[in-house]
Parts: sequence; structure tokens; C-alpha cells
Amino acid sequence: MDNYKVIGQMVNASNSTLVVESDLGRFIYKPLSGERPLWDFPDHTLHQRERAAYVASQLLAWDVVPETTIAVGPYGIGSFQKWIDAEPTTVDIFSPSEVPEGWLTIMSGIDEDGDQVTLAHENSDRLKQIAVFDALINNADRKAGHLLTTESGQTYGIDHGVTFNSEDKLRTVLWGWIGQSIPEQYINDLKNFLSKISDSELIELLDESEIAALQSRLNLLIEQKKLPSPSPNWPAVPWPVF
Repeated sequence: MDNYKVIGQMVNASNSTLVVESDLGRFIYKPLSGERPLWDFPDHTLHQRERAAYVASQLLAWDVVPETTIAVGPYGIGSFQKWIDAEPTTVDIFSPSEVPEGWLTIMSGIDEDGDQVTLAHENSDRLKQIAVFDALINNADRKAGHLLTTESGQTYGIDHGVTFNSEDKLRTVLWGWIGQSIPEQYINDLKNFLSKISDSELIELLDESEIAALQSRLNLLIEQKKLPSPSPNWPAVPWPVF
């Protein structure tokens, strides 16, 4: 165990989410002991899913997820994700007339003051890549606040504890490309990923049904070469959106 020091806590997180520092740097630490049971995910597996998302990101060579490991910290075993200095800038809520030019509208509604508002996201290759990634890992909670962009302009995805379910759970703010073609390079990356699964750490992090479902999603994405549509059996957008 490294000499981690707790320096903060994400108080709005549904599970224990701590900011820690050690000689290795600053990390987001999510201990197994702080995971709340979920009715639709196996208990004590959320930290493993955080690591699995990072492994998938590395196998694809897409660098979507900041470096994430599993280690023992101040409150026991958990996931440690490398801290990145970044802010959510690629998804936001606007009045309908103020949506930036070129952005993609996801949904419109009425806010608590009775005003019309629109949820929209940037139309960029990087966000489209992350949308494919989320479809692959079956991300059940891609909030706007889970997309962080650095000062250099690189966008990362964080918070992947509710991923890789064997049932369809995709819930995201990135619905701007429903039914649109997946770029051929991404399809080639997905094919390469498919060939690597059986020899990867994912076999240890996920159960057999989740691996089978992952392979099924991969084959469907490769065959259809299109971004999916929302499922009628599951809320399409997480709440709150941030």
C-alpha cells in the first residue's frame, strides 16, 4: 500500500469518492468499502468496472479513460484514477436560441423556472469516438460532468463504475449521432479489440455473461457500422444530466 493521504471528497457522488495524494501524484480513489449496493449490478464490482473501462480504452488505443488501477488505499482495496486538470465544456444546457452553431441538440424541456431549455453537445470527432466507446462498454451513466476537457483541448471520460452490464443499459448525453455511420478507422479498432478480449485482463474483471455481452455488442457495432438508438426499456439520458 502506497502512503496515500486523503485531501478531499466528492460529496455529490453516489458512492464514496475521495481525492488522495501520494508520491505518485493525485488520484480519485473509490474504495470497495464505500460502494452502495445496486439492484442491477453485482455487489462489490464497481471498482473493477472502473479498471475494465480503462483496460478497454487502452486495448482500443483511444485513450478515453485516465490511467486507472486497483490498489489498497486508506479504506481498503479500490480503484485509483489519475487526476486530470480539466473541466466539462463539451455538453451544456442553453436557451433554445443560444445553442452554439454546429452543436447537436439532444433534448428540450422546461426548467424549474418555467423557461425553455435545450441540452446539446459539441459535434466533434472526439466526442463521437467516446459515444462509440460508451456503446461498447454499455455505459449506464454518461453524464455531462463525466466528460472533462483539458486546457490543451483533449476530452476524457471518467466515472465508469456502472458499465459492462450483460443487459442493455446505455444511458448517455451523447445521442447526437443516432443511426450515423461509425468511421471506418473505429471499426478497424473494434475488430482488433475483439481479437484481444480473450487474452486480456477483462476476463478477470468481468464475469462470463458480461464478456459474452461485450462480444455481442462488439459484433453488432462492427456489423451495423452505426451508432445505436436509445432502448425503449431504459431511460435514454441520465438524471441529473451533470
